[in-house]
Amino acid sequence: MKRLLVAAMAAGLASHAFAADAPAAKPALKAPAPAGFNWTSCYVGVQGGGAWGKSEHVARAGNVSGPTITGMFDLSGTVAGGAVGCDFQIEKTVLGFENDASWTNKHGSAPDQPPFNVAATSSTREKWIDMFRGRIGYALDQFLIYGTAGVAFAGTDVTVSDPAGAVTESRTRTGLAAGLGAEWAAWTDTWGAVSFKLEYVHTDFGSKRYFEARPPLGAALVATRDVRLTDDIVRAGVNVRFNWDSPVVTKN
Repeated sequence: MKRLLVAAMAAGLASHAFAADAPAAKPALKAPAPAGFNWTSCYVGVQGGGAWGKSEHVARAGNVSGPTITGMFDLSGTVAGGAVGCDFQIEKTVLGFENDASWTNKHGSAPDQPPFNVAATSSTREKWIDMFRGRIGYALDQFLIYGTAGVAFAGTDVTVSDPAGAVTESRTRTGLAAGLGAEWAAWTDTWGAVSFKLEYVHTDFGSKRYFEARPPLGAALVATRDVRLTDDIVRAGVNVRFNWDSPVVTKN
């Protein structure tokens, strides 16, 4: 009996020693989560599209607003230019800013109404537009939807013409801009991405006074006027983006 007990104890000790010397089982390795596109980057781009808007020439005498000279009339034209900006992504939220400058030929005109010179035509023209705007968006991997708002500047000409000739006055306008857009990072790499965007922006330049000195036009003097101006711009663009500190991207 004693021999059986001794043999059993020896077998138990040997089994315990073998288990202690056996290598520990390695935990199962999980596959890494796929990398997603990160919008943190600065970019340069080009863009172009169409511009539509409204204008109205309203008579002005000192601080008193008089009757409309033209009534409200439509403007239309094209825009083309470039943009620079930067974005920073925090989880799904993308914050950024953009400055864009565009040439435009947006213009429109209307005949003057009684009691003003009915033989005259008044016109409003934009020559360029520059906007500095903030952006806030929501990222769905390589797709971004965003809202944008900021300040806008425009170079304008106001012209009054009749059979006797024409007079023009140029002024720079300042206003507000706001809009919506979407951007798609179509081609990505470790250095950055090439993205395509579609954007709508509305600008409101309020009213600004023209012809305060009342220049002559034939036998009459041009009426001093406040000119109202708005824009509705729809444009497409291409951006080349350069990463900050090589953030993780999905490489195509």
